[in-house]
Amino acid sequence: MLLRLLSLEDEGGLRRAKTVVRVLAFAGLALFIFIVFGIVYKLHPIGIAVASAVMGWVIAERNALRTRLVQWPAIRRYVDWKLVEEDLRTDHTGT
Repeated sequence: MLLRLLSLEDEGGLRRAKTVVRVLAFAGLALFIFIVFGIVYKLHPIGIAVASAVMGWVIAERNALRTRLVQWPAIRRYVDWKLVEEDLRTDHTGT
């Protein structure tokens, strides 16, 4: 989780995240259209089920990324980033 948030720290990460949100939205739309056509033209149910599962995953990922982007200004203000970077550099697994 910390790596995902840390990736938003620079401007490039924010731009990439916004681009990924758009790509996932278009992918979800394309899958939705495929599912509708699959139902209308009576394609194999397994194909429709797989496309539905993938569409659910795409929508969940898009929503999670959008939520991180919306919460980013507050997180950036309240998180001690030096401590986060230090935790990421050290191994706290106890091995």
